[in-house]
Amino acid sequence: MLSYNQKQQLQALKDIFDISGLCSTQTFIWGGMVMDIMEGCFLREHRDIDCFTLNLLDVKEKMDRLFIQKGYSTDFVTEIDMYKVQKENCRVAFNRLEIQNETAMWRHIGDKGTLYFPRTWLKDAPMIFYNSYGFVSGIEFEYAIKAKVSLLSPEWQLRESDKFALEYFTDALEKQHISPVSVLGSTWSDNPYWRNKGYKEY
Repeated sequence: MLSYNQKQQLQALKDIFDISGLCSTQTFIWGGMVMDIMEGCFLREHRDIDCFTLNLLDVKEKMDRLFIQKGYSTDFVTEIDMYKVQKENCRVAFNRLEIQNETAMWRHIGDKGTLYFPRTWLKDAPMIFYNSYGFVSGIEFEYAIKAKVSLLSPEWQLRESDKFALEYFTDALEKQHISPVSVLGSTWSDNPYWRNKGYKEY
């Protein structure tokens, strides 16, 4: 039986998918919930939903109106270009996603931090999750950000849930005969935010 929190998150996934479509864009779920969506069921409780939206800055105002109409409170963190919505205890955070030719750019700290990866990693078709639909980041993306967390932050430490996810996506790559080395070789990052804090390698 689904918890109240999980039912809220399913409704949020539906709203994300529907509102993104009305705004002629796509929103991709990344992080903890991807494994659940790929397995077709909730594997654990999640505190929030993480996602990135194609051309977020161009569609943010319309998305904002539509989420407010559905009863969400909204906020935009200008410093990192993060759009946030919340209804009761269900929280969703949206980052920017931009695509140039064959390269996708996840602006995880706005203009202060970008992860570059092949656009083909993003799944073209939405996945069905209970009574909701959603686009997901893909197994290569999820493996890369777990196997090499330094792409995002020099201070991030893998949690137990991250370690479990890393094992899951490592197995998923193996089943699809995808080389982990080639995955890590296909992504890179640029993080002025961390350079300004003294991490020269960023």
